[in-house]
Amino acid sequence: MSALPLSQRMRSLQRRLRLLAGLVLLVFVTMHLVNAALGLMSIEAMEQAKPFLQLPWRTMPGLVLLSAAALVHGVLGLMAIAGRRSLALSRTDWLQIVLGLFATPLLINHILFAQVFSLIDAGFKPDFGLVLAAYWHFAPANALLQVLAVVVVWVHGAVGLYTWLVLKPIWRRLGLILTPLFFILPVAALLGFVQGGKDAMARLAAEPEWQAAIAASMARFGHAEAEIGAIRNTTLLAYVALVLLACGVMVRRVLGNRQQVVSVHYDGDLLGQGRPGLSLLEISLSSGIPHAHVCGGRGRCGTCLVAVDEGTANLSPIGADERATLARIKAGAGQRLACQARLLGESVSISRLHPAYADVTAARDPAGWVAASAGGAISQTLPSQAVP
Repeated sequence: MSALPLSQRMRSLQRRLRLLAGLVLLVFVTMHLVNAALGLMSIEAMEQAKPFLQLPWRTMPGLVLLSAAALVHGVLGLMAIAGRRSLALSRTDWLQIVLGLFATPLLINHILFAQVFSLIDAGFKPDFGLVLAAYWHFAPANALLQVLAVVVVWVHGAVGLYTWLVLKPIWRRLGLILTPLFFILPVAALLGFVQGGKDAMARLAAEPEWQAAIAASMARFGHAEAEIGAIRNTTLLAYVALVLLACGVMVRRVLGNRQQVVSVHYDGDLLGQGRPGLSLLEISLSSGIPHAHVCGGRGRCGTCLVAVDEGTANLSPIGADERATLARIKAGAGQRLACQARLLGESVSISRLHPAYADVTAARDPAGWVAASAGGAISQTLPSQAVP
């Protein structure tokens, strides 16, 4: 019990570091997408914007920051997977896990081939025309792989940013700007990449001397390809090993200690059961009992709020994140967040204070929403939902 507050503080710190690293990666991808979208205008426009949008990431400080962000975000993501105690996840969480697992190796490959190469061979400084022509003429599969990396990371980051910001009052204004950008920017980038490739191929056909320049660039690339490939293969093998380790730890946690059963008694004479150490929300979802959790069980929204009727001593202590959310939503005495309160003893009796269909408006103004929807403990009749 004494170590629990420390573990809660560590989880809180990990979430903040993961968010910060994710924001760095999202800025990187956004700048790349903007640069690619300028291909709709011309290759010259892409080249003129390059010093502001791409070259900062090819300096040593930029590369260190980018690599550290990718490493921190990837490792902490795997730690989050390993730390899961239940597979009762929303569709959004499953999407984020799958995209995150694919995003890391794709981003590793992109960083190595697009960034490290310029450091290995300092003399290699091609313009966008040469790069696009080389991609579309010599290595179209690798070009599509680079595009896939940026798009996967963008979708993963955009979903994460949305689920973080949508709960905040400022989203009512920011959403008017960001929501269209979430869709417009990647589409414009793909179209710009294709149009830039067409322009580069047309120039290649019209200017034979360009073929010699591209051949020289590909020769430089060939000299460093083995070295880059060795780094990439070693890095990806280490990543696969970490993924398997994280999944193995998760499976052991999910399947372990099934002999001991704890019980949650709900309003409406419902009964949920699970293993010791699961949160009240995890027991609800795994038992098929509807329970609001707009933020996906991250302790941000307060919609999973419950009143503890009996068995308070059997719950884990209140951590810093839960305390902050309880204060923000002006929770009363004896009330807990179901996603943060873990059942350590035999049983607890609770009353759910929001209906399962509570939405983001309930997260932004829980007290006002409850008052508008009749308040108090509410009968649960509809399936629970997380942020879409």
